[in-house]
Amino acid sequence: MVQITSRKNSEIQRLKRLLDDGSFRRSEGVFICHGEVMLFEALASKMTIECVYCTEDMLSAVPAHLKTVTVTPEIIEVISGVGTSAGLVFTCAIPKAQIFKGERFIALEDVRDPGNVGTVIRTADALGIDGVVFIGNCADCFAPKVVRSTMGSIFRMPLYFYGIDQLKAQCAEHNIDIIAAELSKQAQVLGKDELSAPCCVMIGNEAHGLSRQAIEIAHRSMIIPMHGAESLNAAVAASVFMWEMRAR
Repeated sequence: MVQITSRKNSEIQRLKRLLDDGSFRRSEGVFICHGEVMLFEALASKMTIECVYCTEDMLSAVPAHLKTVTVTPEIIEVISGVGTSAGLVFTCAIPKAQIFKGERFIALEDVRDPGNVGTVIRTADALGIDGVVFIGNCADCFAPKVVRSTMGSIFRMPLYFYGIDQLKAQCAEHNIDIIAAELSKQAQVLGKDELSAPCCVMIGNEAHGLSRQAIEIAHRSMIIPMHGAESLNAAVAASVFMWEMRAR
């Protein structure tokens, strides 16, 4: 059994970089997860586990077939990316790009908040949405905060990374209606007007909404009826649309 006790160890330095550097995560093809629950979620989803790092008291929780390295509690704190660790961290392969298929999609454009991105992935998984599309400069899906907030849905939810034109082409090929979630007088009212599959609803940036380019590729716009507040948090708005997609 390999054991690491020094923070200066090259493997620990690599893990710290995986926590902080999205470009490095992509070049290495792996991301960091933490906790026993996430480990078994990953295994159940048949994800490729590169290596498990845990304290000695967590060894019994790790399946024997996995490559395992023991580390000190202090090192676990350094490589977990959270203030209080569950004593176990593992590296997992980033899923390969998947074929675009299905009838219900949610697309995020320039959604920057990691909590919003993670919540959308988790909610999409819970409501049976076929995929989450990321357009532009969204928060990195495989950053630690996003991964934690998905509660394991990151392992199950098909994720697509497209430009505007690519999303338009994919939806045209599969006869999918593109809908812009837009605060405008011309927008149809969600709940009053029909939202039925096959469709892809686009949700825009937390501060600025959808870009003009995104609105231009939409077949129509829809708005969530509200009383009082003028707008909703991006993840909440996405959740409302996903519920309506599921209901039809």
